[in-house]
Amino acid sequence: MNNSVKPQNDPMASYASGSDVYGDGSLRLESRRFTYEELKMITNNFQRVLGRGGFGYVYDGFLEDGTQVAVKLRSQSSNQGVKEFLAEAHILTRIHHKNLVSMIGYCNDGEYMALVYEYMSEGTLQDHIEGRCLPWRRRLRIALESAQELEYLHKGCNPPLIHRDVKATNILLNTKLEARIANFGLSKAFNSESDTYVSTNTLVGMPGYVDPEYQATMQPTAKSDVYSFGVVLLELITGKPAIPREAEPTSIIQWARKRMALGNIESVVDARMRGIYDVNSVWKVADIALKCTSYALTQRPTMTDVVAQLQECIELEEGHASGDVNVELHTTGSGGNPNLSYGSYGGDQSADISQSSTAFDMEENAKRVLAMSMGPVAR
Repeated sequence: MNNSVKPQNDPMASYASGSDVYGDGSLRLESRRFTYEELKMITNNFQRVLGRGGFGYVYDGFLEDGTQVAVKLRSQSSNQGVKEFLAEAHILTRIHHKNLVSMIGYCNDGEYMALVYEYMSEGTLQDHIEGRCLPWRRRLRIALESAQELEYLHKGCNPPLIHRDVKATNILLNTKLEARIANFGLSKAFNSESDTYVSTNTLVGMPGYVDPEYQATMQPTAKSDVYSFGVVLLELITGKPAIPREAEPTSIIQWARKRMALGNIESVVDARMRGIYDVNSVWKVADIALKCTSYALTQRPTMTDVVAQLQECIELEEGHASGDVNVELHTTGSGGNPNLSYGSYGGDQSADISQSSTAFDMEENAKRVLAMSMGPVAR
C-alpha cells in the first residue's frame, strides 16, 4: 500500500514574534505545506522513529514520488516552543547552500507542527566519531564542508546569522558522507553586517561547545560559532567527545592542549586511523582548532579564515596521499542504517544551559601550544 502523498503548496500564515526574529518581526513562509493527516500517510502512521530531541520525535517517511524524508514532529511537551519552530522554518526557507540540510515542507495544522527535511542516510557526525572510523581525508572534507556553511551563514546571508548550536550531532551526513549543518531553531540574526553581537537573555548550546565569552556576556557573536566549530575540529582529530568520559580534564580542549604542548601529535590523533595521514596536515588542523577555541574572542579567526586554512590542509593531505596507497577503510552508503542517530533533526534535549600554510615545525608548535595553554594574550 502506498501511503505517500503529494504536498500542498499553500503558504504559512505570517507570524509576529517580536524583536527576536528578523527585520519586521514576522515570518512569511512560501514553502510546501502538509496537513497532519498527510504526515500520517507519509510516515505510515508515524511507524519508524529515526531519533528524538528537544523538539520531539523524528520519523521516517516517503513522498508520492518515492523521495525519502525525515519528519520532525513537535511534541506537546517539547521544551522548544512555537517561536523556535517558526524561526527554523523561516531560516530554512530563505537560505540555500549545498551544505545546509534542505527543508522540503512544513505542517502548521492546529495543535500539530512539523518540519519535513531531506533524508540524511548516514546519520550524524557524532555517530561516526564514536562508532565508525572515518579516514583523515574524509574528516578533512567534512570539516571543510561544515566550515563553508558557517561562513555562508556569517557572510552570505542577509541579515547574517549565528547558528548558536554548532556541534557534532548537528552535522548530518548523506550517502556520500557529505556534510550538512542542521537544527536552526536556536539561530539568531544580526540587524546588519556591522553588528558584532546580538542581544539575548537566554544562554543556549551544549556543554563543552559553548563559547565562554558568550557565557559571561550573554551576547553571542559569530566568533561563538567559531569556538564551537573548533571543538568539532578537535573531535575529528581525536575521535573523542567534547567532554571526555574521564574525570579529568573537563573538556577536550584541555585534554588536547596538554598533549600538544609536549610536541607529540600522535598522542592526540585518533589511533583508529593507524597513522594514515600527513602529520603536517594534522598539526595544522590542530593549530586551527586551538585558535578557534582561544578564550579571548579577538584571538579567534573568522570562518572565512578557517575555510582558507582547511583548504590548505587538504592540499597537504592530498600531496601526502599521492605518494601512498591510502585506501579509505570506511564503507559509504549504508542505505539508512537504523542504528544511526537523527537527534539533530529534533534539536537537543539539553540545549539550554547555564554556564602558516606550509608544513609545521613540531618544536615550534609545541612552544606555541604551551604558550596558548597559559591563557590568552591581549593583542
